[in-house]
Amino acid sequence: MIYLVLFVNLVWSAALFSDPQIDQFVLDVKKQKKIPDPAVDKIFGFYKNNRASIGGLKDKSCLQEKKYKIRWQDGKLNKEQLKTGIENESCLCVIDYTKHKNEERGHCIFLQKDSAPVIESFLVAHGRGSVEVDGKPTTFTNSLKPTGTTLSGLFLTANDTYKFQGEAIMKYTSMGLGLYGVEKSNWTAASVGKVTHGAPYVVDDIDKKNVGNSLGCPAMPVKTAERILPRCKGRAAWLNFTDEIKNSPRLAPTGC
Repeated sequence: MIYLVLFVNLVWSAALFSDPQIDQFVLDVKKQKKIPDPAVDKIFGFYKNNRASIGGLKDKSCLQEKKYKIRWQDGKLNKEQLKTGIENESCLCVIDYTKHKNEERGHCIFLQKDSAPVIESFLVAHGRGSVEVDGKPTTFTNSLKPTGTTLSGLFLTANDTYKFQGEAIMKYTSMGLGLYGVEKSNWTAASVGKVTHGAPYVVDDIDKKNVGNSLGCPAMPVKTAERILPRCKGRAAWLNFTDEIKNSPRLAPTGC
C-alpha cells in the first residue's frame, strides 16, 4: 500500500511537458511572431526551470521579505505554496508593454500535448502614473506606496479568480486574478493590489476600440477576462515585459 501511494504521488507530480517539448514550444511561439523573442525566452526560461513538478522556485529570496504580502482575496494561498513554483503548466502569459496600448499586447500561451501552442491576444491597459509616451508606459515602480503604475518582471498567478470591484466613472464588477511578483522589480505587487482583471474602459468590439488607463493593473476587456483568467489561475507564469527587460533580458528571476 505504501508503495502504491508513493507511485501515485510520483505520477501526480510528474512534469506535464519534457524539456525537448518545451524547447519546441519556444520555436513554435517565435514562428508566430506575436511576442518579441526576448519575451518568449524570458517567460519560457522561467517556466522551464521553476515548475512545481521539478522542484519549485529556484530563487525564493523575494518571498523571504518580511513585507511580502498575500492578499486577503487569496485567503487559501500562502508563501509556502508560492515557493513551490509554477503549478499550472498549461498557461503562460506575456504583457508586452513595449507596444502601443491600441495594439493587442496581451498574450496568453496555451500549451497542448499534441499540437503547437495556441496564443490568445488581447488589448491591455497600463497604469495612469506610468508616464505614457506614444501610447506606451515608460516608468515602472516597486514602491510599497500605491503609485498607480505597472510593475515589470515575472509573476505567479493566484490559485483562483475572484470578484473584482473597481470604479471608472461608475462602480463595476469583473473577474480578477492576483499577481505575485518573484523579482526585485515587482515583489510588492500583491501589497499594493496589482492584479489582472476585466475593466469596462478596455473595449475591443467590432465597432469600437478603446483602452483607458488603469491604476497600475494589466486590465483587459471584461469578456476577455472571463474567458482567459480561469484558464490561467493556479500559479501560472506571467510576465510584464518592458523595454528595461528587452534591453537586458534575464532568463530567471533576479533575487531580492
